[in-house]
Amino acid sequence: MAPNPAIEQAARILGLGGVIAYATDTVLGLGCDPRNQAAVEKVLWLKQRSADEGLILLVENLEALELIAGPLNARQRLEVRGAEKKSPTTWVVPADDSVPAWITGRHDSVALRIPHHATASALCQAAGAIVSTSANLTSYPVATSAQELRDWFGPHLDYILSGPEGTGVPSEVRELMGAKVYRHGR
Repeated sequence: MAPNPAIEQAARILGLGGVIAYATDTVLGLGCDPRNQAAVEKVLWLKQRSADEGLILLVENLEALELIAGPLNARQRLEVRGAEKKSPTTWVVPADDSVPAWITGRHDSVALRIPHHATASALCQAAGAIVSTSANLTSYPVATSAQELRDWFGPHLDYILSGPEGTGVPSEVRELMGAKVYRHGR
């Protein structure tokens, strides 16, 4: 597959501590490098979101999910793979000491999703795990176009990475190690 200059540029900006907006399998997202506290704080500021809430991370694949979640058993691997075929699912797993508090917020867990979207997947492949939160002010509708992103966030976004539209519906959020569903998807 040929290199994609837009993906490469977005990954460079993330690596330099920038904040981007990008297309995902669900809704347009705001993202940054989860290891960069200043970038995470900027995302929270843009959204007017409390740091206590925690943030979702997108990861490239099941192996990347296990690097953060720890080894999964056969049932859990089947559950993740089965959900991938139905609709976007975010998995809540216990957080270990490698996940910073600015990602987990007040929780002792972290939320992870494997995107099935060309743009978001390629971005994860190029940049590693990335913060993924809906591109909106907290409690407002999600931006649906690059123009809305510019209108709402203006010069505070370092890059807008377009791509195919997602479902328009946030992902289901559920425990991987239990049965609790925090948010229903489609």
